[in-house]
Amino acid sequence: MPGEAISLALAASIYPPALAAVIALGRGVDVRLRVLLFVGVALLTVFLTGALMLLAFEDLGATSQQQRTGSAALYIAIGTALLLLALRLRHRREKEPKQQSGPSKIDRYLQSRRLVALLGIVLYVVPSPIYVGAVKAIANTNASTPQELAYLAVTVVVMLWLVEVPMLMMLVVPERTTAELERINAWFARHGRLVAVIAAAGAGAYLLGVGLIEALG
Repeated sequence: MPGEAISLALAASIYPPALAAVIALGRGVDVRLRVLLFVGVALLTVFLTGALMLLAFEDLGATSQQQRTGSAALYIAIGTALLLLALRLRHRREKEPKQQSGPSKIDRYLQSRRLVALLGIVLYVVPSPIYVGAVKAIANTNASTPQELAYLAVTVVVMLWLVEVPMLMMLVVPERTTAELERINAWFARHGRLVAVIAAAGAGAYLLGVGLIEALG
C-alpha cells in the first residue's frame, strides 16, 4: 500500500461540508437509514471516480517511463493549484453566520432519501486535487488492476473517515452523538478554514516537490 496515497487521503479527508451534512442527517426521523445511505453513496461515488481516474492514467500512459515528464507536470500542476487554493482560503473574508429559527431548508430537504443519496453524489463527484494526487500515487505502483483497486478501496475508506466515524457513532449511540457532533461542527466553524489551509498547503508543497524531483531527475 503506497504511503503517499494514504497521506494524501488523510489531507483530502478534511471536508467540513460533509460533516455538516451528517449532522443535518442526525435530525429528524430514520436517522440510521439516511446516514447509512449518505455514507454508502459517498463511498461508492469516490471509489468510482477514483477507478475512472486510474483507467485514465493507464490509457494516457501516465505510469510509463516514457511519460515521466508528463507525470512530473501533473504533480507540479496539482501542487501549484493546491498552494493557490491555500492562499485563497487564507485571505478570503469571513462571512457572518446567519441566525436561524427552526429547521433550515437543507434540514427539511434531507428528510427525503432520494435527496440524501443525491447529496452523497454532489459532495463527492468532483475529485479534489489532493485526491487526484492520491490516485496518481496508486497508479505509479504499476500493480495489477485488482491490486490497484484494493489500494484505492483502502484510500477511499481513509479519505472518508470524517463521515464514517460519525455514522458509526450514530448507529451505536444516536442520542449522545448529535450533541457531540454539533460541538465538533462548531469547532470546525471557528477553525475549519485554518485546517483546510494547512492541509492544502502541506499537500501542495509535497506534490510540487515530487513533481520537481521527477522533472529534474
